[in-house]
Amino acid sequence: MKKLVIFGALGLLLAGGGGAAFMMMSGGESPAQAETAAITPPSEPIYLRMEGLTAPIIRANRIRHYIFLNVTMEMASSTARDEAMTLKPRLHDAFLREFYGRSVTDKDGSGRIDFESVKNRLIKQANEVLGEGQVIDVLVTRAMRGAG
Repeated sequence: MKKLVIFGALGLLLAGGGGAAFMMMSGGESPAQAETAAITPPSEPIYLRMEGLTAPIIRANRIRHYIFLNVTMEMASSTARDEAMTLKPRLHDAFLREFYGRSVTDKDGSGRIDFESVKNRLIKQANEVLGEGQVIDVLVTRAMRGAG
């Protein structure tokens, strides 16, 4: 009786191993695996860093202090990023003109930076320099108050 149990267990192990080997060698995928393979992950975002932007905080026609900003632009494509890299001086110029033309602070007089407004204004300026739709988003990566 022991021999029969041992040979039966050995037969099951061989049959299971052979079935597994057949599935691996035949390249058969389950429908869930085939569906997962068909879905491609989204491409990595493409960024361009802009550092060293300065915005004045003006009160009563006098500069009270400065805000130093680093921003990162999310670009539509690597081609847009490459073009933006060659036009970085023009982007800096457009951004600084925007900052010195209108305040970066909230309109309520609190002195807080209006980040949403700054982002929208920089996106608009960048797309004017580079062409519409080239900049997807602007991320403010650093904001620091300096003495005035």
